[in-house]
Amino acid sequence: MGFFSRLGSKIASGVQSASRLGKKALGTVSRVGHKIASTGEKIVSGVERVPVVGQMLSPVTGVVRSGIGLVKNVSDLADTGKEMIEDAEDIVRRGSSALKTGNVAEATEVLRRGKSLVGTGKNTLERAKEVKSEAMKVAKRSM
Repeated sequence: MGFFSRLGSKIASGVQSASRLGKKALGTVSRVGHKIASTGEKIVSGVERVPVVGQMLSPVTGVVRSGIGLVKNVSDLADTGKEMIEDAEDIVRRGSSALKTGNVAEATEVLRRGKSLVGTGKNTLERAKEVKSEAMKVAKRSM
């Protein structure tokens, strides 16, 4: 095995380890975020159903609902990130296979999927910026 082949194998191994860690972290963020949002909605709904207390606390529950919406958005972004990592792993696997077999059609498909994933990544990044902006607005309202 040549130098570059060994180097490529080591890099691929490192990328696989990092992607496993990333998927695990994003999966945890998503799972915990969805649980927090679900529980928070139940609590806020319960408070709002109490006649006098619900009316008195309506400004607070509005801010809390905004915060719950942000938690949902972050959880959804984590889900998208996890899916993107899984897609990237598949693209790398297929690309490696295409290089080993010399299959030009498969390599072309891998490139198309890679470009599509880049587009998804850009859209996700824009959505993350919007969520950050929303978070700043909610933080200012709650002060």
